[in-house]
Amino acid sequence: MSTETAAAIKGGADPQEMLFSLDEKADDAGTPPGFRLHRLELLNWGTFHQEVRTFRLDGSNSLLTGDIGSGKSTVVDAITTLLLPANRIEYNKAAGAQKKERTLMSYVRGFHKSTRSAGGEYSKPVALRGTGKLTVVLGVFHNAVLGKSITLAITLWATQEAGQPNRFYSLTEGEQSIAGDFANFGQDPAKLKKQLRAAGASTHETFEPYAAAFKRQFGISGNQAMELFHRTVSMKQVENITNFVRTNMLEEDDVEARIGNLIHHFDDLKKAHDAVLRAKDQIALLTPITEGAAQHAALSRDDEFARQQRDQLHPWFTDQKLQLSIEHQSELQNTGLRLQEDSGKLATEITQLRLDLAAVKEDIRSNGGGRLAAIEAEAARLGEESRSQRVRFEKYAEAAADLGLQAPADRVQFDANRVRLADVEQELAASANEVQDSRTELTMTRTVLTGRATDIAAELTSLQARPNLLPRPQVELRRRLCDGTGIQESDLPYAGELLRVRDGEAAWEGAAERTLRGFALSLLVPSEHYAAVSGWVDGNNLRGRLVYLKIGESYAPKPAEAGTLAAKIAINQGTPFRNFLLDELSSRFDYFCCDTLEDFRRRSKALTANGQLKGGRGRHEKDDRQDLADRRNYVLGWDNLDKISRFRAEQDEVQGQLSVVAGQLSRVNESLGAIGRQNQQLGIIGAVSDFAELSWQLTARRIEELKAEKAQLESTSDVLRQLTAKEAELAGKLERLQVRADDVQRRIGSNEGAAKDIVEAIADCREVLRETPLTDDGGVLAAVARLAATELAGKPLTYKNTGTVESAVRSGLTDTIDALSKQIARAAEKTVRLMAEFRNKYPNETTDIDAALESAADFGKLLEQLVSNDLPRFEAHFKESLNQNTIHEVVAFNAFLDSRRQDIVNRIGEINLSLAGIEYNSGRHIQLEHQNSTDLDVRQFGMDLRACSEGTIGDDDQYSEQKYLQVARLIERFRGRDGYTTLDERWTAKVTDVRNWFTFSASEKWTETGEEFEHFTDSGGKSGGQKEKLAYTILAAALAFQFGLASGKSAGKNAGSGRSFRFVVIDEAFGRGSDESARYGLELFQRMKLQLLIVTPLQKIHVIEPFVSHVGFVANTNGDDSQLRNMTIQEYRDERARRAR
Repeated sequence: MSTETAAAIKGGADPQEMLFSLDEKADDAGTPPGFRLHRLELLNWGTFHQEVRTFRLDGSNSLLTGDIGSGKSTVVDAITTLLLPANRIEYNKAAGAQKKERTLMSYVRGFHKSTRSAGGEYSKPVALRGTGKLTVVLGVFHNAVLGKSITLAITLWATQEAGQPNRFYSLTEGEQSIAGDFANFGQDPAKLKKQLRAAGASTHETFEPYAAAFKRQFGISGNQAMELFHRTVSMKQVENITNFVRTNMLEEDDVEARIGNLIHHFDDLKKAHDAVLRAKDQIALLTPITEGAAQHAALSRDDEFARQQRDQLHPWFTDQKLQLSIEHQSELQNTGLRLQEDSGKLATEITQLRLDLAAVKEDIRSNGGGRLAAIEAEAARLGEESRSQRVRFEKYAEAAADLGLQAPADRVQFDANRVRLADVEQELAASANEVQDSRTELTMTRTVLTGRATDIAAELTSLQARPNLLPRPQVELRRRLCDGTGIQESDLPYAGELLRVRDGEAAWEGAAERTLRGFALSLLVPSEHYAAVSGWVDGNNLRGRLVYLKIGESYAPKPAEAGTLAAKIAINQGTPFRNFLLDELSSRFDYFCCDTLEDFRRRSKALTANGQLKGGRGRHEKDDRQDLADRRNYVLGWDNLDKISRFRAEQDEVQGQLSVVAGQLSRVNESLGAIGRQNQQLGIIGAVSDFAELSWQLTARRIEELKAEKAQLESTSDVLRQLTAKEAELAGKLERLQVRADDVQRRIGSNEGAAKDIVEAIADCREVLRETPLTDDGGVLAAVARLAATELAGKPLTYKNTGTVESAVRSGLTDTIDALSKQIARAAEKTVRLMAEFRNKYPNETTDIDAALESAADFGKLLEQLVSNDLPRFEAHFKESLNQNTIHEVVAFNAFLDSRRQDIVNRIGEINLSLAGIEYNSGRHIQLEHQNSTDLDVRQFGMDLRACSEGTIGDDDQYSEQKYLQVARLIERFRGRDGYTTLDERWTAKVTDVRNWFTFSASEKWTETGEEFEHFTDSGGKSGGQKEKLAYTILAAALAFQFGLASGKSAGKNAGSGRSFRFVVIDEAFGRGSDESARYGLELFQRMKLQLLIVTPLQKIHVIEPFVSHVGFVANTNGDDSQLRNMTIQEYRDERARRAR
């Protein structure tokens, strides 16, 4: 028992009085309260055909009976059509009819049977009435206490065989009849409507305003009262208390508008959130682009700096060599002076020694030294001859070894060598010719490579000074033309500067370049420059070939057909030649790009990715003179970084080839030098004509003999021996001085040679520096100096090792440049690919931005705008929308549902006040109890909704995102997820209907103590009569609550005004239950002062008869014309008795 019910009872209130002591009392004469049905009239409704049929109830309990199929449910459906919208009515439900078996149209047309179609394929209904015939259902409700009548009517007519009939509703304060008020207008509904309005009726085209009008008159609040009225027609028992309470006692809330408002605000929030995500995604995509572009720029700077260093290696090392050579020249000058001084001193000493030696020799001759002198003279001569022979022999032996001959030990070997000389000479001549041919070939190769290197350097210089890919001769020719005419170069573009292969069509780039090359190298000449250009071209030697096209004022290009070469070519944005280029491409280059040869053969104009071209009149062409994939030959586009990279790679390749050729030439020159030396050796051997010129051993033996004789002579005289010793001492000293003097002279000669060489070296260095001077860039020179220091590793740099160190540094720099070139290519490829991906994903933001490195600044501006402006603005808007709109709406929605929850709790308390007044069993009554639903969807929804609305929003981005995702999940289900729309609609209807937040049960309690006697959630396990009794009890409480019949808090808002609705239709319920339960229900409704219209078959009339005053008897003898007979209960009894006799 609720606290309110208990309080009311404790206060001395009688529960039955609370229910049955109504605010609108019957008058002293027993006048029944409230609006009751007094009369029902039917015209052309179902099988009630042509004439007006009237059912008179006079506000009293009435019985509607008749045989099965006579038309009882047709009468009931007429009453529900007056009081409920047709789309909510399940016609003939009480009689167990299938859904859609009867419809509003079937009643208007009078469908009463079915016949087979002409072909026998299907059955079709037979109608009593055609289209245009009017149907009228009219009910007069009377309130005897107020003395007021209200007439409700619905007029219907069919304008077509099927579908919904047209209709209008009318309400009149007063009594009307079909015969008196719906006649004399023909079959024109408009005239009838006008007639009714003239009589004071209000007419309505739709049910809603009509229903609002009669509810206001009858004192009905809300929609559930009439829904409950409809359900009582066919209700037999309360199978499930929860469903009954939800459906019949609690009003359904219209949450669609609130959910729609939530979705609307979330849509705004989602747009703000999407803008944040979009900006973050763009930043995530743009960041590696800008980083890649920065990396590419840094690598390009490093590459350029490395190349500048490499270009300055020779000038720098030459300058270092020059400075070191000048220093060495000064050192040589000082050394020369010192050596000359030493040479003078030695010459003076030698002269003095020679005088001293001559005096000693004279003394020796005076002391018998004549033979000794002769011996010495002969020995000296022979010694000189022996030395000459030995020198000749050593040279001969060395030459013989070089030529593969043996050194002669005797005259026989010597003669054999002379015979072999002729063959050796021929072999050397053949080798010399062969090596000379190789040298000539390598020299020519070096000349070609040097020329190519020069051309590449010039091409690179040209490409770096411009953004296009045009060959240098074409650019130079245009420059000369523009210099001669005064026209700006930008006004005379080549077509190739304005065209490029679209992103994503890389597979067709080679074929497109080859096919479009001629057109791409055509100069575009606007008409205003045509005279100047044609004049200059005619008057000058172009030193080349030029094709130029005169461009008119207007072109109407047709779109390029999908799949053609023209469709794969992009045109530079903003060029004034755009329409001309579109026209040329679509008309001249409409070759279909075919992936297969079958497609190629089928097309009249076609192109394969390998460059095979098929034109008009069966002409085919494929030109493979140049490699299709060699990007150095590409001319389309306005970004030449890739072409520069290719040329740099080729430059490195040519430099490598030059190094290889230089090495080969060096080896060939060495071979030629070796052959030359062998020829010299051949001359040395040929110059010796007699073996005696080489036989130094024989001469040596003769010298030994003379020395023996001299020794014998010297041993015979002491004076002579002393003089001889003195001579030997002086001679040795003279010899040593002479060796020193010779060494000084040699060093003087060497120093003079070195001085001469250093002069030449200085001149060479100055010549090199004049042709390739040192740069003014101190950073480059400092970098070269660091590289040299690294290579020297602490060793000094000298004028002799500059070349070796330069070569080593150059090799290292070349490796660095090669590595940088690869890194640059990878960075460029990756960055351009990321740019293309960004353009594909965000085309609107990049309409005027190409996927090219030259657009890096534009991508950087996009990123800067996003980071510094757009993203902070989007995030601020998102947080504002989340906090101030969406979360506010969620909180409000949660508060609304929570208030409805409390309303339901309060309403159950009010209903229990009504139930407390109905004695269910002796001394006991029924109370409704509510529990929170255990449905997982409902419980989870409550938690999710609270999670969305709880907490305080701050500046935490992670928190905002989390809150957004919570709301998003909820709204997505409200909206209906893709593939789950129906499921989500059912879910939304369930969880947002607060009635589903509770389950309900019934408790039978002792009225006196409030103690529970029995508890049940449905009528399962009870007998049929008990089930019906529970149904009548709960139904009575529901009616009292919905119709506002009870007093106190459970009374309706019109209580005390005399306005209430007291009419209830029960169709066949009493006919199928037990006599006891039927009697209980009838007594209960009688005590509640409700007017009952009981619809039942004839067999149950004995139970119902005591409680009714009027009887309507329905008969339909032929099945197509229902009749309705009105009798009082007494007339019915008399008629029954008469028939019984």
